[in-house]
Amino acid sequence: MRRKIYVSIFILILSITFTPSHSYSAESLHDLFWRRAWTDMEVKYKTLKTKTVADYSLMSNAYRFQERWQDAVNILEAHSQKFPDNIRPYAEMTLLLGYEKTNQKEKALKLAESLYSSAPQDLKYYIAFAQYRLYTSQNDKVSALNRMLLNAVTDERKIYTLKLLLPLENANTEHALQLLELEPENKDAASILTHGKLNAQMILALGIHYFNIGNNSSAVEYLNRSQGRKAQYYRAWANAKLKRNDTALNLWGSLATSGNEYAVNSVSRIANLARDKNMRAKCINVLERVAKDRRGNAQARALQALISLQGRGESDRKAELEAQLIRNHPSSTYAFNILWSRAWKEIGNGNYSEAVKLLKQADAPGVFAYRRARILYWLAHSQNNSGQKKDAERTLAILKRKFSLTIYGMLAEPKIRIINGTNPNLTLRPTELEQYGFIYHAYLKLTHPKANAREIYRSIILSKWLGLESNYMEAKQIENLMTWNSTHYRSDLEALYPRAYKSSVEAASKRYGVETNFIWAIMRQESAFKADAKSRAGAAGLMQMMPGTAKDESKRAGLSSYNLYNPNDNIMLGTSHLSWLSKNLAKKEYVMAAYNAGSGNARKWLRDGGDKLDLARWIERITFDETSGYVQRVSGNIEVYRMLYNGR
Repeated sequence: MRRKIYVSIFILILSITFTPSHSYSAESLHDLFWRRAWTDMEVKYKTLKTKTVADYSLMSNAYRFQERWQDAVNILEAHSQKFPDNIRPYAEMTLLLGYEKTNQKEKALKLAESLYSSAPQDLKYYIAFAQYRLYTSQNDKVSALNRMLLNAVTDERKIYTLKLLLPLENANTEHALQLLELEPENKDAASILTHGKLNAQMILALGIHYFNIGNNSSAVEYLNRSQGRKAQYYRAWANAKLKRNDTALNLWGSLATSGNEYAVNSVSRIANLARDKNMRAKCINVLERVAKDRRGNAQARALQALISLQGRGESDRKAELEAQLIRNHPSSTYAFNILWSRAWKEIGNGNYSEAVKLLKQADAPGVFAYRRARILYWLAHSQNNSGQKKDAERTLAILKRKFSLTIYGMLAEPKIRIINGTNPNLTLRPTELEQYGFIYHAYLKLTHPKANAREIYRSIILSKWLGLESNYMEAKQIENLMTWNSTHYRSDLEALYPRAYKSSVEAASKRYGVETNFIWAIMRQESAFKADAKSRAGAAGLMQMMPGTAKDESKRAGLSSYNLYNPNDNIMLGTSHLSWLSKNLAKKEYVMAAYNAGSGNARKWLRDGGDKLDLARWIERITFDETSGYVQRVSGNIEVYRMLYNGR
């Protein structure tokens, strides 16, 4: 008897030891789905003696993600009616796509027509889009596109739909106007409007369109016929571009001295107009009125403009204006710049106690994070040098804890603590759609305009699982919650510092010998990873290439044709430019400055011993506020990228 027991145990041990490595009993179908272990999942599915509705759903979605549409169709045709009522529409949407992909168009259309009326709101846009693709007659396509437009909840979807719709309609001015207001440079929409009967809204849209494409004479013509502050602001700007400066000043002056909309922007335009010596006195007169009579941001901007326009013999008036600005607007960028300039002068003169006072004054509520990190870094330096050692330690502790991802935080503490996994403070339980495998629709439902922090965080996780190019814009919305202390979760940082367009970046890096982390650090600051980004100055695409620079780099790169909104082209040209700048500039921070402000300015800041300074002191050599902030941010970016990804 005992021998039989030993033999049985021995056989059991052998069976465990020699079980093939592809035993699927340990993991559930759900676990395999989330690991994208498609082969293991299919074997597991086929071995299940009894299957639940969730099993059918997960497997059909697994087939969908593998583009095995007929297999998905087979499951859904047999079992979709068993799904819970709130899940069934998503199963039928997947079945509709399966029919379309397997060329069963009649079935697809029949299902789309029945599904549209009963589907939840978030599906209607996609059902109508499927109908547009499936219909053959133009009238049917137009009807489907109108349903898409009715259910388009984002500007991107509206623009996409309108661009499909306009060529199929007979000069629909309502849709042309809608597109032109969303995309002011759209020439097709403008052309439709100019050939129709115009109302006031259309006249304004055309005026702004012509301004945006640089046809300022036509802009003035249309904007002269328009009412309201927006029309007045752009009419002034178009006149200024036509050198009709007195007209521009009168229009901007009216906006600056009364009302709110466009008031601050008008003050900024007047400050730029004052660069013309013939307009200087007139502009100063208007700015003085704004500084005296207005309050809020308009007054702050006017005071800053007046300070910059004071001559050498007007030091008393300049000091008076600075005092008023600091007193009335202590949290403004303009007050910060004044106090910072004074503090830096005291640091240079070795008057560290006075620098401490000024830096504490500059550390006002509402100061931007990267500016506050800069204040704290030099405040600790000044406290230490003025014998306030304990205060310096406390200041550095705040810098390390609250601003660890800035360049100043990393100069104070070179290593940041990264924990693997997701942030438990922001975690949201998987939704029911996720549990049934409808990940894309779960993602879309979580990205609604009023999403809370946990919903946004869950959408980031799903975006990563789906392999979407970047979830940076979602992560940016909750950045403060993801980075509030010195310990960071890897998944949070990977969302905030993504390796977007990875294959294109790696190819460009290999070709030009530029560090991948540097390319991503630049891209993050330039465009926030938006391939269609365009600045008012004309910089375009992921790395915000100016047309002239792109033309020069295309010759070096041997590109006979290129599109700056094509990610691969833009990354290649931007990296080529970084490589070219790096040949004459020894450090990456110098290249950053040159990329933003031109190599001539970067070399100017390196003169007279500038190239001997450490990073923190060299940043203070940069006389352009925009470029100084740019170098600070990109320097911080590249260090985070290196700590996050090097060796991974």
